[in-house]
Amino acid sequence: MKRTKTRFTGTLIALTGMMGASVSVASPVSDWFSKDKADRGPVTELMKGEKLDTVDAVTEAKKKVWQAYKEGAIKRGWDKGIPKELGGMEKWVQDKTISPLRAKVGDKEMLYIILEKGEKPEGGWPIYVTLHGGGGNARAKGPHSWGVNTNEWYAQMSLTTNTWESPGLYIIPRMADDREGRWYYGYNQIFIDRLIQQAILFHDVNPDKVFLQGISEGGYTAFRLGSMMADRWAGSCAMAAAEPLNTSPPENLRHVAFRCGIGEKDTMFDRHILARNYFKKLAELAKAHPGEYVNFHDEQKGRGHGIEYKSGPTWVSQHTRNAVPKSVTWTVIKQHDRHRNRLYWLAIDGKQEVLPLTLNADANKETNVIEISATMTKHRKDQPTLFGVPAKGIDLRIYLSDTLVDLSKEVTINVNGNRRFKGMVTPSMEAIILSTAERGDPKQVFSAQVKLKL
Repeated sequence: MKRTKTRFTGTLIALTGMMGASVSVASPVSDWFSKDKADRGPVTELMKGEKLDTVDAVTEAKKKVWQAYKEGAIKRGWDKGIPKELGGMEKWVQDKTISPLRAKVGDKEMLYIILEKGEKPEGGWPIYVTLHGGGGNARAKGPHSWGVNTNEWYAQMSLTTNTWESPGLYIIPRMADDREGRWYYGYNQIFIDRLIQQAILFHDVNPDKVFLQGISEGGYTAFRLGSMMADRWAGSCAMAAAEPLNTSPPENLRHVAFRCGIGEKDTMFDRHILARNYFKKLAELAKAHPGEYVNFHDEQKGRGHGIEYKSGPTWVSQHTRNAVPKSVTWTVIKQHDRHRNRLYWLAIDGKQEVLPLTLNADANKETNVIEISATMTKHRKDQPTLFGVPAKGIDLRIYLSDTLVDLSKEVTINVNGNRRFKGMVTPSMEAIILSTAERGDPKQVFSAQVKLKL
């Protein structure tokens, strides 16, 4: 793209080649952002026929769309999700009881507090999503009535205050429904994602320093959502927990620093064995991909389900996310009632019925070629399960940026060894708006995309 200067005035963006007219971005786009995904309508109708053919125009369009996203978030009340002034426990205690914030998703309500530790680093606050142990009790009288979960929630507050030393904002939610008691359930995924987006928008959080950590029940989710939401995290830390390979695909952790602290005598549910198997696989992946799959298996001698908790969060805090890696490995599975529709710069549209779906993608800027393998598992009554079948019926979008390819030249995309695209890729408002909406992360906004039907 040729670099030229482009003038922007107020909420209007003068976009070269757009039918000779200036188009208002902030108002219609902020209204679009302010609605739930199901009610938004297509972006193509919002910005039909737009083209961005200068570097300055793309840069400024991203800024304007981000501002529109922020305005849409304010219309949704997201600016009230995190108080402007945070501190320690004294900010959350009134009349000797905890007075938390409350967030709703559908008929579920999550209670949470946010503790501030230390001084804000130059690049913005790190954030730690901290999940307590406990679990589910089908006999609980209400969503927040089981004392076990309440006590475990308090324990996380105590650990944050007295044990963990890394500076940052510690989001400490309470289980949304004791009768179900699973952090990886769909509504909790929404809670967690939304709070991270709010922190980025309104509390100067560094998007490349977002961490997940949990103990016991929360530790299971450090595996599950650490893998499922890998592009969100710089690191994930499971404590006193482990998961089998099929619930938390380890291959997804290619760019996530992953750690598990577990007692060698934590035998209930074979937790100690599951952890060994999981990190054996991670070691294999790390050997095959040098410099990637950073991991640490801390099997603590002589301990059972109670372990030393200090070192895990300290270890993960040293790592920084690679927001746009040149290689992506993504096995798509459902967690509870939903699957993720995007990982880094790969996206799939629609609900996938045939899972797991595995995508491997490598971008080579020197050759301007992207190689993708796309396979799925096929189940049929008249034959054994088939693994690694070429994926079909998938609407795949590949986001592109100048860090992945040279957008001033033709781009080639091969899928399963076959050329599926070759040509120039034009930056578009659709790509900018969609990638902003999907993550709410300024480090993962893309200016261009290619759509493929597999």
